[in-house]
Amino acid sequence: MMNSESRPKGPSFAAGCEVDGDATIGGPAATDPMGVRLVVVKGVGRGRTFEMTGHQGFLAGRSSRAHLRLPKTDRYASRIHFMIEINPPCCRLVDMGSRNGTKVNRQRVECADLHDGDLIQVGRTLLKISLLGNWDAAQKGIPAASHARPQPPEAAAGNLATQTSPMWQERISPPVPSAPRPIPASQTPAGSRGEGLPSIPGYRCLRELGRGGMGIVYLAMRKADGGRVAVKTVQPAVGVSPEETQRFLREVAILSQLRHPNIVAFHESGEAGGLLFFVMDYVEGTNASQILKDQGPWDIPRAVRLLCQTLAALAYAHERGFVHRDVKPANLLVGSQDQTETCTLADFGLARMYHASSLSGLTILGDVGGTIPYMAPEQILDYRHAQPAADQYAAAATLYHLLTGQHVYEFEGVSSQFRLSKILCDPAVPIRERRPDVPERLAQAIHRALGKSPDSRFRDVMLFRRALLPFGGEGA
Repeated sequence: MMNSESRPKGPSFAAGCEVDGDATIGGPAATDPMGVRLVVVKGVGRGRTFEMTGHQGFLAGRSSRAHLRLPKTDRYASRIHFMIEINPPCCRLVDMGSRNGTKVNRQRVECADLHDGDLIQVGRTLLKISLLGNWDAAQKGIPAASHARPQPPEAAAGNLATQTSPMWQERISPPVPSAPRPIPASQTPAGSRGEGLPSIPGYRCLRELGRGGMGIVYLAMRKADGGRVAVKTVQPAVGVSPEETQRFLREVAILSQLRHPNIVAFHESGEAGGLLFFVMDYVEGTNASQILKDQGPWDIPRAVRLLCQTLAALAYAHERGFVHRDVKPANLLVGSQDQTETCTLADFGLARMYHASSLSGLTILGDVGGTIPYMAPEQILDYRHAQPAADQYAAAATLYHLLTGQHVYEFEGVSSQFRLSKILCDPAVPIRERRPDVPERLAQAIHRALGKSPDSRFRDVMLFRRALLPFGGEGA
């Protein structure tokens, strides 16, 4: 007899990577023309090798959650010491606020773009990096300042500003607004027209609806029949070939298979004037994040009812092998139908595909779209291979935020590096400390879905939904 918490067979998802001993993160290097190899050349674990391809994050520290687990006896190593983000043709190291610092080629850095043959020192451990494939040619599409080699110590003269590239300083500066800065008229992409509205084949953009970490959303009219749609435009973060762009657009086309009343329907995508565009249903109303800003923490039944709709949408997609990867209040569109408040989940799978591609550049610490507070620990460790359990965690973090107006962890005034460390290592702040009227059983359900390990959460999102239903009032 099957236990209610046993895991039945279902769609195949990419498995997370174990990295004890020699490891390949994100698949064998041979499957990708560009990759990264890290070799421990000095210290405990000498000879250990790690190979990575695609968009990945790599953590080193004394924590058992790090990919490279540094000796607990090394007093110069921190719990989460440094992170390397790899997304060919970009490769960047960021010190995670370690006590004793990280050195690249004997120079202490807060951030450094990595090159073939660079040496990374943390405590008593020394690593050498090798870039696999033709990185030099691919990096021609990246501004030179963003991949400059760290200066020798005598040239830097202790000035930290010379050790950090301008582009990365902007990405890791403390709290950034959820909307990107307006693009100056002189930098408006080719193909835009009148008041900065882009020209999209087959559509006429009417006005801007909003901005997020990936791009700008417009209300548009379909020229064929006058129907209203939403068009999201994204400008790739790095220069890529037309072949890479078309490959990405072919992969995105699979999202049109998702048809559910609580999922924003995806219709088509393409490229115009240097912009990628994605055509979706237009949902009248606003998003849950804006409602929170305007009205404060939500009533418990209302928040639970709308999240239960979101969980039903996630269950439908998970059964078909899709993972959202970016569940957060800004992606919950709140409207009404037959005088009943409804919630529709936007950007289903689009963020996951974009950030897993080379088009996105380096994004894990950028957090322009406010994704980090809702990111599951395993998503940090294996950025590319999001699992259904990561969506469950993000949904719970979203409900927590709507009910309290605060995030699961103490994030006030905390940089992206420390936010990641908190998600990996710190316990969640009990929701009843921030909102005592949350029923105990509801709090237990939320915190179970926020478990550090996927195995400690509900078996699937429908079981989480079932635990929430009693608190949703009528119509849940």
